[in-house]
Amino acid sequence: MSAVGGTRRPVTVVVPLYDDLKGIQQCVESVLDHVDLDFDRIILSNDRGPRHEEVEALVLRLIKSHPEVTYLSNDVNLGFVGNCNRVVLEYDTTGNDVLLLNSDTIVTAGFLDEMAEVLALSPSHGVITARSNNATLASIPDRRRLPRQPRTIDHSARVHAAVVDLLPRYTIAPVAMGFCFLIRRDLIDRYGLFDEAFAPGYGEENDFCLRVNQRGYASVLANRALVFHTGSTSFSGDRGPRLRFGHEKLLIERYPFYVGALGYFYQRGRDPVDTFADAFDRGDDVIRLAIDLVQESTDAVLRDIEDFVHRLGRGVVVTLITPKEVLAQARELVPSALITAQSRVDSLYDVALALGPIYDLARLVRLNELAPRWILIDDGPARNSTWSQRVDYHRIEAVERIAQRFADRWIVIDDNEAAARAVIEVAEREIDPAHLRLRWTWLVDAGLASGILGYPLRPSRGRRLALWIGAKSPRASRFLRGVLNR
Repeated sequence: MSAVGGTRRPVTVVVPLYDDLKGIQQCVESVLDHVDLDFDRIILSNDRGPRHEEVEALVLRLIKSHPEVTYLSNDVNLGFVGNCNRVVLEYDTTGNDVLLLNSDTIVTAGFLDEMAEVLALSPSHGVITARSNNATLASIPDRRRLPRQPRTIDHSARVHAAVVDLLPRYTIAPVAMGFCFLIRRDLIDRYGLFDEAFAPGYGEENDFCLRVNQRGYASVLANRALVFHTGSTSFSGDRGPRLRFGHEKLLIERYPFYVGALGYFYQRGRDPVDTFADAFDRGDDVIRLAIDLVQESTDAVLRDIEDFVHRLGRGVVVTLITPKEVLAQARELVPSALITAQSRVDSLYDVALALGPIYDLARLVRLNELAPRWILIDDGPARNSTWSQRVDYHRIEAVERIAQRFADRWIVIDDNEAAARAVIEVAEREIDPAHLRLRWTWLVDAGLASGILGYPLRPSRGRRLALWIGAKSPRASRFLRGVLNR
């Protein structure tokens, strides 16, 4: 256990308990291992679930040799919101800052010291959350090279170790995640805790964060603190999805800017190293290459790409990202590559390759989000020798210069073998965080200034409709959301 310094206040760790015996045991054991009971306090509150007596027997056994730990048992089930409010507002009179910790978490060494010290760094820091394998915007990695592969504890621990020294100590976010939620006590004293409108659970922590943010307090990710979250659920059947959809609908009715705030965070608030964290430690020997295809691609171009993919060899997995007009053509002529529509990209890649020339800024903005490394292949810069040509093509020249400035490799060749060697060489380079940050910031700013990117002040009608339907029928909402996201 790390020694507690004098830079932070004591914390009351509140663990609401319900029904997950395995998760409760892992959580309580890890908290007992990593919380200094000479300085901080632990309260375990049993919310009388279906196995109330079994939970009680387990917890009392675990804390038998720790008389400093407080165990509470509710007379009736209060739900997550009611359970937390009861402990924090009625029972805990210490004046400590409060950490609400889900019982399906596993904490790690030094997590509480780091979170509490980040809270103490600024009087405007209101709520702190740790990084995790399963915590939406606090997840590390967030975007993945294999998006359908779950973020296991081992995967997240490895990626976190690879980037933790490159990240800022903390990141300001729109909200903090409720699985591990450290709150400045004087905010609770002034503004209360969770709104019962979000009972029994889901969305209450986001409401709290946005409520105190309107009074000048920030939600913060403590990037050096790591807490694993297994994500077990307390709501069976359709009840959980209905609550999520219904409470998200309530949330965006109260804070219509929330959707835009999330977009702002992902593009402007988060360090690009965080965005591409999964590429900093690949965890395998495979190179994942994205080839960005333009709409005017001919059969000859696609056959040339098929030849290029073969020359790369089995150690490179290629995804061809195409406009929807070219999907069928690409699937027929480039069978060796995965084919994805530009509107459906949900993963990141080790290298992005663009076949030039690149004429429009929107394409650069899209490339910016695909991979931390770029290769551009074209016929060379535009040769505009007359003033009429220069005037006519000045925008194209400007985009080309931007592309060349930020490319990790710019190749003027018509040789697939040489291009394949360039992909391997660039993929094996270490990512340069300074170059990545400069590229990311410059292109996001350019996208915003040009109107390519933007953040809505209110959610779309389609999103509101999907949430309304979801609150009534989660199955229908899943289908509708899939349609809306295409």
